[in-house]
Amino acid sequence: MTQPRPARPVLWPEIRAMLLAAMAIFLYTISIGILNGTDLVDFDQRRILGHVHGGTLGWLTLSVFAASLWLFGAGPALTAMERTAARWLAVAGVAAFVCYIAAFSLTYGNMRPVFGTISTVVIAGFFTWVFVRAKKVDLGVPHWGFLAALGTSIVGGVLGILLAIRIANGTDWLTKNLDGAHPATMVVGFLVPVGLGMAEWAFTFPAPPRATRLGIIQMVFPFLGGLVLMVSILADITPLAPIAILLQIIGFGIFIKRMWPNLRAVNFAEAGPGRHAVLAAVSLLGVIALAQYLVIKYEGDLDLAPEHMLLALDHTQFIGLMTNSIFAMLLSATVGRKGSLVDHVVFLAVNIGLLGFAVGLLADATVMKRIFAPLMGTGLLLGLAVFALRLLEVEVRGLTSSEPAPSGAAGQ
Repeated sequence: MTQPRPARPVLWPEIRAMLLAAMAIFLYTISIGILNGTDLVDFDQRRILGHVHGGTLGWLTLSVFAASLWLFGAGPALTAMERTAARWLAVAGVAAFVCYIAAFSLTYGNMRPVFGTISTVVIAGFFTWVFVRAKKVDLGVPHWGFLAALGTSIVGGVLGILLAIRIANGTDWLTKNLDGAHPATMVVGFLVPVGLGMAEWAFTFPAPPRATRLGIIQMVFPFLGGLVLMVSILADITPLAPIAILLQIIGFGIFIKRMWPNLRAVNFAEAGPGRHAVLAAVSLLGVIALAQYLVIKYEGDLDLAPEHMLLALDHTQFIGLMTNSIFAMLLSATVGRKGSLVDHVVFLAVNIGLLGFAVGLLADATVMKRIFAPLMGTGLLLGLAVFALRLLEVEVRGLTSSEPAPSGAAGQ
């Protein structure tokens, strides 16, 4: 006997479609990652950038869009205009991001800034939709994290457009620091607030309680940290970089203080969303520690840091923080509080694989990268397959638990 599925929100068709699209795009990212990590294929810069943006836009941002519709679609009933806007934004997001990723993978030319502009307009559309709904719903801490992240991503998107124009046309009037400011803004100002928000949401799914003042302050610090880091890189003011890291540390410290009872109570022997949230928090701690080390060692100029250490930083954030947070949401949305044996396999393969791969990158040890990249990739592929089947409501024996799902309405 399988457990009853958790309640579905009104915008479930759009949410499910975006999550499935995000998974499909992530397959492309994972495939390149496995082949590149094992040194079986030496990809050129275009494919690598397609791999990166397939992860950041296709997987992470589409999943954040889906989560935004769930979070902000709850509460007072949606108007006809809000429902129509959500539907078209979902379609536009998938179409624009697929084209943008293809442009990165195939060309250095003007298709990049063209589809970058379209993608940024879509991001701005989602932010506007969320902002309008924020005036009607009871805002929890995850809501504030999403608002900060989506607002920052518009700025990061504009920087990405300018960078693409410079690469495509050799425009020399644009600052040369765009190649550092664009990813830094997206990583710090976008991923940290939304990652913390999704990790917290795993413990209060589907309806987080009203945010306390301390919870709001927690989200303000990484938001400001992203802006400070952007200014530091664009204006070449290296002393600002440590301040940006300090703001991240303060925000993370508040998160740990607020969420410590929940984090401490997680049973790692149980295949639930809580342990993914714990690993997301641990990964962010690792990201902050490594970033602080690099800032101190290279006096705030991360352009001097070795590429393999920056790759370790990126993968710890993208997989450790964000993918664990998304998997926590997917577990909550599809099977409730308790998964099955296959969820244990996914959890262990992804996180052990990530740990070994990150250590291999930090040590610049080729053998470790070749061993742990496919382990991490296999865990991710298995996770995507399992969650896709659950989202499609395909009954496969062993993928669900007989444990009763939590009560509570996720819809209107």
